[in-house]
Amino acid sequence: MARLKLHRFNSGSDPLVELGTSNQVVYLRHYLADLGAVTVLEEPDYFDRDYLSEFAAFYGVSSRGYPNRCRRCHFFSAEIKRTHLRAAVGGSARSIERLQEHYLGFVIFRPIPSAPLGRTVLRWYPEHSPATPRVTNPSRDYECHVAGITLRVHGLAWQQQDTGVGACATVALWSMLHSSAFDDHHAIPTTADITRFAHRRASLGARVFPSAGLTIFQLCEAIKEAGLAPVVLQGDTTANGRAAFTRDRFASACATLIRSGYPGLVVGELEGAGPHAVCVVGFRECAPPAPDPGTVQLQDGGVYHLYIHDDNLGPNVRFRIWPDENKAYVRLQASAPTPLHDLQLPRDPSTRYPDFVPSQVITAVHEDLRASPDRLSRRAILSAKTLVNFHNGLVDSGDIQGKPIGLTVSTRFMKLHEYLGGELNRVLANRRSALARVRLLLSEKVPPMSLHVGVVRIGWGAVPLLDVL
Repeated sequence: MARLKLHRFNSGSDPLVELGTSNQVVYLRHYLADLGAVTVLEEPDYFDRDYLSEFAAFYGVSSRGYPNRCRRCHFFSAEIKRTHLRAAVGGSARSIERLQEHYLGFVIFRPIPSAPLGRTVLRWYPEHSPATPRVTNPSRDYECHVAGITLRVHGLAWQQQDTGVGACATVALWSMLHSSAFDDHHAIPTTADITRFAHRRASLGARVFPSAGLTIFQLCEAIKEAGLAPVVLQGDTTANGRAAFTRDRFASACATLIRSGYPGLVVGELEGAGPHAVCVVGFRECAPPAPDPGTVQLQDGGVYHLYIHDDNLGPNVRFRIWPDENKAYVRLQASAPTPLHDLQLPRDPSTRYPDFVPSQVITAVHEDLRASPDRLSRRAILSAKTLVNFHNGLVDSGDIQGKPIGLTVSTRFMKLHEYLGGELNRVLANRRSALARVRLLLSEKVPPMSLHVGVVRIGWGAVPLLDVL
């Protein structure tokens, strides 16, 4: 058995440093440095479910003799010595608590020279803008067991593209199916499973392994094979002969999906590099818009930053939604935050990454969900417009005093019990009598509702006025 190893982060023995200077490795080093990484704990022998599936499908029959074992490295934001580790595995509650407090996540190192970075889950950056918080509802808790210790990290899995078993769309779909929204509904497929799913009914004669990439139809088939329903949002404008999105529609659609716990697989064109696919896993809320009187404005149409899993870079990459200066379509530009560290590292690859022009957004939703984000958005605008016209008509006729108003709308899907539970409790905080009245009315006076409901929130500036279910 191999001994557990401890390394100083960014030292010569750091496994990430030993991998070289690929874009993904350098990005991870910057990301971990910003999280304050100090120590790396390496498990030299680790059997990873995803890699074993890839090994059985492809690498195990290669003449190169790939091993079937990986390494798993855990990162901590404090100095961890062997005495600390020994105390923790010996059952010291204080030592275990210290490890968990400083735990940043893990990276699995595959024995594949061309794509060594396997399943990776890292903690999100600390929140420094509480007025416009980061929304990362698809994230989930992952547990790691090391020598009898259980460590937990909250995030969403990412991995580097492995062209033997999958391509960028495959790993983006793999990340998407890790979403917290699906925890109690399905087993997470491996990348090899996804590639098989995609070819089961839509192979068009192509070989399964090695994979040259997946079409939109194959992605949808893979989602259905996983026991979920695919939803495809087409761009509502064009860019250089391809479908593209206007800003409001793209931003609000992504926000609706993320609020609902559904990541979005975005397909488009990476300028100068051809077709590409990424997975949107979060966004930063925008300041409430101020709609003109008589108008309805999308609450999330002004979202400026998305957080994206990009197999060319890494997990949680910040992109800004940027309208083209001369044309009415969206471009996504990598937008690295100001570094929080002073380590001497190679240049962050996200600072020189080409723009990405989205053309389609694909997501996987529960099979009982019948409405699409577009349909819910149309219903939201219609409901808010009816309310605006009614109020402003009363003002114009003199029946009520006041000024004409404009309203905002936002949308999301959620489980009914989550709406009745946590969401209403959050909105009606410190108003116990109102909370009790609303919960009882919805439970006793409203006809039975489905497991999932579409929630339309109508607001006036920063003030939510009502929800329409």
